[in-house]
Amino acid sequence: MPMDFQQYQREFTAHIRDPRGVRRPQGVPARRMKVYNALLYNNTEGFLLSCFPVCRQILGKRRWDRLVRTFFRDHVSHTPYFRQIPEEFLKYLQDEWTQPDDYPDFLPELAHYEWVELALDTSNQDANLPAHDAAGDLLTGRPLLNPVLRVLAYRWPVHRISPRFKPAQAPDVATFILAFRDATFVVRFIEINSASARLLVLFQENPALTGLEVIARLAREMALPPDDLIGFAQGLLKDLFKAGAFLGTRAVSTPGIVQAVELGQ
Repeated sequence: MPMDFQQYQREFTAHIRDPRGVRRPQGVPARRMKVYNALLYNNTEGFLLSCFPVCRQILGKRRWDRLVRTFFRDHVSHTPYFRQIPEEFLKYLQDEWTQPDDYPDFLPELAHYEWVELALDTSNQDANLPAHDAAGDLLTGRPLLNPVLRVLAYRWPVHRISPRFKPAQAPDVATFILAFRDATFVVRFIEINSASARLLVLFQENPALTGLEVIARLAREMALPPDDLIGFAQGLLKDLFKAGAFLGTRAVSTPGIVQAVELGQ
């Protein structure tokens, strides 16, 4: 009796996911099956390699291949788009992977750091910017952050990890990084301190406040007089505006004028 088609599909795909652990479906020539196995796995591995080159260098071929094979075998992706395979891989590392002893503890964070570049490079969150003034005063006005931007915090110094620097223990001080895509469509990474990171998060969370009002909130959190932070914050905002992390100040709302809806805030 012929095999049910859906059962055949399940056996076919199960073998592709795990050719060593699952028998080849009956009636499929071994040579043809081998072509399917290699094609699908190599495509997946190629997309991952383009996004996570440092992870691959750190692990070496044997451990990298083992990791990709377990991802290919065990993870159920929820997107049909090849471009989103790296994000699925990241979800696998963070939520499903049981880390073997011979893999570095920093690997999930390093993978996230590498993936952020792809996420920002392909983002369209700047497609509908609100009305703004590129020459506006970032202290008295309402600063507009570049929407293609992330404030990152890691236990490990991910920006320094390389085949020559593979820390065994996380340092006592966290690493903070500002990542954004500038006006030339180049993704940039800037190491910042914890106070700068918190200030930027406050700008993300409070788009209706002026620069001075956000600085005052940070001052209250740090139990400092606002005047003690203004010089620091003004210099930071000026530098980040030049770099492209701030785009200017939001236009003042005027009755009868409908402003564009901002994405990513």
